[in-house]
Amino acid sequence: MVADEARKWLLSASLVMTAGVFVFFLVAPAVGYPLTFGQARGFLEIIIPVFLGYLGSGSHFIFSNRSQRPSPKIDVSSELAALMIRGPVIVFAVMCACAIAVFGFSNRIEAPIGSGMSIDMLAGFLSAALGLLAVTTNVAISYLFATGEKRVKAGA
Repeated sequence: MVADEARKWLLSASLVMTAGVFVFFLVAPAVGYPLTFGQARGFLEIIIPVFLGYLGSGSHFIFSNRSQRPSPKIDVSSELAALMIRGPVIVFAVMCACAIAVFGFSNRIEAPIGSGMSIDMLAGFLSAALGLLAVTTNVAISYLFATGEKRVKAGA
């Protein structure tokens, strides 16, 4: 896997996830999904910053001089790199979709009162999915979007 392919995939996935999460949590309360607009906003405040961070790293890289250099091959097995770059995003999407579907189904109008998943449990499941995504993907992001800038120590 060439680094540019990995960068493109991560940026595309981040854009799709940002749009998907935003649209779902904006529309869901209006169409009868068992969330209030305040709860939906809370979930957006938890999830969106991670993807915005990825997009910010990508933007900084693209508009720096580093992005003009040829893209090296990633120094690990291409199959392993692809797995660790795509896998966490896909697992995150599956975990979130499952948690959101179960929350919605268990809190539908016909469900027995008190039998549904709580909002705190949904938040916990989404946070666990986000934790998996962040712990795995942040390493790839820092490697793929490093601009080569050195930080100057204060007083040096």
